[in-house]
Amino acid sequence: MNLIEKVKAAIKREHLIPDGAEVIVGVSGGVDSVALLRILHRLGYKVTAAHLNHSIRGAQADADEQFVKDLCAQLGVECITAKADIPALAKEKGLSLEMAAREARHAFFRSLISDSCLLTSVICLAHHADDQLETFFLRAARGAGPAGLGGMRSSQKLAAMQLLRPMLGIRRSEIFQWLETEGLEWREDASNADETIPRNRVRHQILPVLNEINERAAENILRTMDILRDEEDHPEKSARRREARDWLIEHGSAPTFDAVEQFIEFSARTAGTTVLDLEGLRMINEYGTLRADSESFPRIGKIRIEESSGILRGKWQASISLAKVDGREVIIRPARPGDRMNPYGMDGSKKLQDIFTDLKIPQAQRAEWPVAECGGEIVWLPGYRIARGWDLSSDDEPALHLFCELKK
Repeated sequence: MNLIEKVKAAIKREHLIPDGAEVIVGVSGGVDSVALLRILHRLGYKVTAAHLNHSIRGAQADADEQFVKDLCAQLGVECITAKADIPALAKEKGLSLEMAAREARHAFFRSLISDSCLLTSVICLAHHADDQLETFFLRAARGAGPAGLGGMRSSQKLAAMQLLRPMLGIRRSEIFQWLETEGLEWREDASNADETIPRNRVRHQILPVLNEINERAAENILRTMDILRDEEDHPEKSARRREARDWLIEHGSAPTFDAVEQFIEFSARTAGTTVLDLEGLRMINEYGTLRADSESFPRIGKIRIEESSGILRGKWQASISLAKVDGREVIIRPARPGDRMNPYGMDGSKKLQDIFTDLKIPQAQRAEWPVAECGGEIVWLPGYRIARGWDLSSDDEPALHLFCELKK
């Protein structure tokens, strides 16, 4: 899905722009707002660009304003501009430049909405997922609670203004890539590189370090913010998420974010009988009634060993070469993290964890699952197969038979 399709899908999913509404787009001239203006224009919305000259960067700010005017003329879009002395406003009110600029922009937008021609308008802003991440750390540093740490909403009612953020789920890098691929221009704000500004410090120092620690750190934080917003805005959904998490834990499955979301969607089905394999757990939904398919995962009891001959076949019994055992003890022990075996009929070794996943054995049962070991090598995994090199060549060959008892 390309960037235009993602924005279109977000607008539809979140019911952001009412039919027939005029759309005011806040356009600074930077990469994010230029992309948003162009995308909404291509999607066929009746857009008006709104640009506020902050008077912070002198001639550069004036050049930004002219760039936006030229862009709008090229697109055939109405452009409304205004000028505010942000440094003076910040000094007068004792605010940071960022907060003073925010107040001035909101005042500018309110003045547009109060215009009788734009009373039915909504205001689209170009905030994106990286803005969310920066907001998370800035608010966390100030000691915000769950509501604050949830970040910005895709739709926000502020007095008479309806602020919409259709790119809130899109990373900054994807927006850059789209403009570059399309060969489109934008204005660079030199102040974005100023690391004395807290937001820039988060952007240039904290986020790159997080990516070094875990390349999915940003994605995980954004998901956490989704959960916090849901808990604040939709307490009933939060309750369903907790119930889903508890159900998965009770049945031995890992309650990851994806697992919980899939569980909620699966458990809501009411038609027919459907099956879902999730995090090592098989679930069955019969006309809205959910149960774990416990019959697919028998509980293993004792393992009995005896010397004989011949080859036993089946998942719960095995025959291994007595000559290969060579007088050594065959030990029955629980599976351990990091265990591997060389499965019969396969090349190379395989992690038991991966085998358990393939067999869809619940997480809770894996720690109790027995293995047969000889000479430091796993020679049999009950319910699966013996190890390569431990098989018998004929029915007459001396064998060690292993029998697994199953609990009811």
